Amino acid sequence: MKYRLYENATNDTSNIIKEILNNRGISDYKTYLNLTNDVEIHYSNLDNIELAVDTFSNHFSNKNIIGVLVDCDVDGYTSASIMYKYIKLMDANYPLKYILHTKSKAHGLSDDVIIDNDIKLLIIPDAASNDVEQCKALKSNGVDIIILDHHEIEKENPYAIVVNNMKSDKYYNKNLSGVGIVYKFLQALDDYYWNEYADEFIDLVALGNIGDMMDIRSFETKYLINKGLSNIKNKCFNAFIKAQEYSINGKINIHNIQWYIVPVLNALIRIGSYEERELLFRAFVEQDEFFEYKTRATKDKPSEVIKESIYERAARLCKNAKSRQDNTIEKNISVIMDKIENECDQNDKIIIVDGTDIVDNGLIGVMAMKIADIYNKPCILINKCIENNEIKYSGSARNTNNSPIVSLKDIINTTHLFELAQGHNNAFGIKLKIDKVNKVKEKLNELLKDVVYENTYIVDFILSQDEVTAYLINEISKLNNIIGQGIDECRIAVENLVINKKDIQLLGKESNTITFVKNNIKYIQFKCRQGNLLFDWINDTWDENNTVEINLVGKPNVNEYGSIKMPQIMIDDFNIIRFIKSYNEDEDSIW
Repeated sequence: MKYRLYENATNDTSNIIKEILNNRGISDYKTYLNLTNDVEIHYSNLDNIELAVDTFSNHFSNKNIIGVLVDCDVDGYTSASIMYKYIKLMDANYPLKYILHTKSKAHGLSDDVIIDNDIKLLIIPDAASNDVEQCKALKSNGVDIIILDHHEIEKENPYAIVVNNMKSDKYYNKNLSGVGIVYKFLQALDDYYWNEYADEFIDLVALGNIGDMMDIRSFETKYLINKGLSNIKNKCFNAFIKAQEYSINGKINIHNIQWYIVPVLNALIRIGSYEERELLFRAFVEQDEFFEYKTRATKDKPSEVIKESIYERAARLCKNAKSRQDNTIEKNISVIMDKIENECDQNDKIIIVDGTDIVDNGLIGVMAMKIADIYNKPCILINKCIENNEIKYSGSARNTNNSPIVSLKDIINTTHLFELAQGHNNAFGIKLKIDKVNKVKEKLNELLKDVVYENTYIVDFILSQDEVTAYLINEISKLNNIIGQGIDECRIAVENLVINKKDIQLLGKESNTITFVKNNIKYIQFKCRQGNLLFDWINDTWDENNTVEINLVGKPNVNEYGSIKMPQIMIDDFNIIRFIKSYNEDEDSIW
């Protein structure tokens, strides 16, 4: 185990919150913790937004049929939902269509999208900035296109009106997702039509930005999320909060939305049927519907037929999809790991593995991320596909957190061997010819020959056991509601921690949770197994050493159980410094 302080960290515990936020690049921590609408950037700073408003108004006034394309992730669903709902709020009877992908995890104007001939204006939220040829074909058929996107632009698109913060020099917040750009468009429509509708959807703006892992160190993005989570009105969003109330434990914050709501939504979007995904969209746009649902029988209660709202059904279907997804991933990850061990060179700087006939296309991104995390290096997971009667590879590339590679996509594009690499800098889709794979490996190894993937924990403080106090942990816990992308949970290293064997307990059904208390602080490590040196020592009744000295890294928090609050540290890892035979309990010292 290795650990080090954040760069420029001072290890100063006199102002704990200031130190933690400063470590994450936020120098003005007081403003960050008390954001106001002063941090919002006016929509007029987005290139082409006035042209987009004029084009929309021309079609709207003529009652031309408008289509809204729904992209395949949480940001796509929320951004399309608020666009759809805004138009319906202006005119409940307006001729408006939503268009869903027939394939899972397809994006933009992919070949599975069918645009009806009667659509005159197509609005594409959260995608399609680089779909030039598809836009050209639609434009030639008389379709106007408004793209409201936030992905990197790799080629000019003269056939659509592209509103994108990434190409707008004056819009300096590059960490606003697709739903954020749609929200800005709705603000512009509010001013044009003298409406006050845009803020009706601020809750979905928050959900979409959290779902797309936007960096919340951006003051504007964080302000919009704060505003949205304090004004949740959407019936579908509320149904998911209710369905996950046990996990959320009454705390609606970025971390809980990111961990307990976004994953179940993504699961259904990835592996759900077309009918299930369409039902989810209808729920987001609040089309009130009821269904008959037969409950499961239990030993205490027979099954019964009940009425289930579309919101309850959407939440239930998503949770079921998450269970199916988790089972599939657990089953397939070991197969992929075997392939990596047997077929890949462990010295390759990036893992490239063929998952054909193993990994479903809908899960290829999440599987690539898991592989990257396991091996602590970037992963490109690929499947064979047929395009224009030619067999190719398509798939997903994922980087790791704290990677020495700042932008994996830039590295990929530097090879000039990929036909496509589009998406975010460190999470994107790829396409390449089969005969290019070995050349890609060689080129990447050459480009990254000096890169070292270091398995080092980055910590906010390095402290002695006596410096770890209830006050310290209570102060750190005040930041729980702002943990999110870019604002990582606080980690600390505790050095020279001395523990007596009799003070350690093994808890849980399988007695594999280590816990002990030191200076009124509870330390806990879950899912320990043979090979964990502390776990082995505790279980070795023949070992004469009754005391151990360790260094550890862990996450401080306050555990709440009923009315009892206990400061604790969840142990990530540890090093044993030495075992000690004798221990004087009265003096709490080694002799």
